[in-house]
Amino acid sequence: MRRKGEVCVTLLRVLVLGGVLLACRALGAQVEIPVRVSLETLSEALATQLAASSYREGPCRYLKLGTPTVQADGARLRLAVPGSGALGVAMSGKCQTAAAWRGTMHFTLKPRIDRSGRVRVHIVDSRLADERGGVAPLIWDLAKQRVHPRIERFAYHLGTPLQMLGAAAQGIELRQPRVESTHVVVAVAIELPDAWLAAPPPAAAPGAPLTDAEVEALEKVLEPWDAFLYYVVRHVALDGEDAALRQRLFTLLLESRYQLVALLSGDTVAGDPVRALFLDAWSELREILAPRYSLLVDAGDVLAALESAAPGLPVSTDGLRQLARTLAPGAAADPLAYDWSVDAQLSRVFGVEEISETESAPPPTRSWLDLFIPNAYANTPLDRWVPTRAELPAYEVRVGGLLGKTAASELTRAKLAPSHERVYRHLVPATALIESCWRQYVVRGGKVSYLRSQAASVGIMQINQRVWRGFYDMERVRWDTAYNIRAGAQILLRYLKDYAVPFAERTGDPEHVARAAYAVYNGGPRAVGRFTKSPPHPREARVDEKLWTLYGAIAAGGDVDLASCSVREL
Repeated sequence: MRRKGEVCVTLLRVLVLGGVLLACRALGAQVEIPVRVSLETLSEALATQLAASSYREGPCRYLKLGTPTVQADGARLRLAVPGSGALGVAMSGKCQTAAAWRGTMHFTLKPRIDRSGRVRVHIVDSRLADERGGVAPLIWDLAKQRVHPRIERFAYHLGTPLQMLGAAAQGIELRQPRVESTHVVVAVAIELPDAWLAAPPPAAAPGAPLTDAEVEALEKVLEPWDAFLYYVVRHVALDGEDAALRQRLFTLLLESRYQLVALLSGDTVAGDPVRALFLDAWSELREILAPRYSLLVDAGDVLAALESAAPGLPVSTDGLRQLARTLAPGAAADPLAYDWSVDAQLSRVFGVEEISETESAPPPTRSWLDLFIPNAYANTPLDRWVPTRAELPAYEVRVGGLLGKTAASELTRAKLAPSHERVYRHLVPATALIESCWRQYVVRGGKVSYLRSQAASVGIMQINQRVWRGFYDMERVRWDTAYNIRAGAQILLRYLKDYAVPFAERTGDPEHVARAAYAVYNGGPRAVGRFTKSPPHPREARVDEKLWTLYGAIAAGGDVDLASCSVREL
């Protein structure tokens, strides 16, 4: 009889693929976790196993096998292997062929689990079919000698062995597999601790804002998830040319990052925040990945199934790393490396334009303002300028001119209807006003520093560094006012085109364009229609009302008043 500890090692091999490092502990109730292996994955593994079955002894004696396919056949599997072969000898430069074949080998297979926890198959029946209706018994006798043993020796490993176990293992059983339409499913029966089977702890009630130390600690916890998703999205986006698929990937990345930012801002979840982010993204991600990346999908399904069985189990960094490596098993680089540099290749794939040059603040014009604005203020460089109250009129003119000039420049590269162009021109300064009161810098500890929120949003347009990591130069986002405005204007234009305009068209209300664009800017793609909810979320309602008030006043020709962060209506 097999020892329970040996069985747990096998289970751990399975679960590490799903992104979980499981240490067996004191036992609780028994649950079953379905480990799903797609038929496409088995087809690829069998193709590797059967590759050596082909052989050639000169031009007249050979067996050549093509790419096998596996399909469900009730409770069993049907394996089809196309190929061709010949038995003959060369005489006078020509083949004297005793037998020739071109067609398909058919096998009926019964899957099983061996003592080491590997998926194996037993041949129940086999036959050879010739495309012309013949049988070719001589060829079949030769093929069976080469092919049958390889199929019987086939073994698909469900996971990667762990080097270390957290504790002694016990209470694990692997059930014999069952065949479904697209998968072979191995049910893993496991005794889990009562703590893992209990309902997840309730989310903490909102309290005091997170301290700097708490934010920093949470960032370290969340970074592996963001690195994992970024790695997967990058790999898949660069692996094809489907524009619609790339848009789905980009939206998924944005949505996950906005959720991450919400956590850093103080939103709470029950249990492990990485687990919450994974589960929220997995349904969409697996739909994008299937069927091309079946190994990653099968492994991710294990993690999702385990969460349902054991909601208290955290997702480990090493598990995410193993999961990411299924995309490129031979790659040496760490898939969870966290890099702040600009990824120019990925920016091009997702249509994020590189910012090489920025608009300069327009020179002051001669007007009645000259009576109140000394030229020294008007010519002060915008970078690192924290205006005093006396300097605000000059600052308003300079920054307002730069916002307008940048918006106009972005519109030259966009294809928007005239009505949407007008919305965008007013929305850029309104967004900057609600986000930062047109400030790029503050004085902190007696020194000029860039404006930064708790959730790492920076500068006049409050570009979130976590959301836009890899797409913009964060050093310039922090310290270059014109760059920050240009990046924010690009982001706002993208949100308006990709999310706000389609939403307004679906609802039939053109006034929704401005509100929807800012809702996405503030809360991510899934927030596009949050202002239509009834009843609205109180905080979201306040943000929307403020935007709509400022936007309407600017659109009506009002002047921005930075002393009160409002708009003086005409």
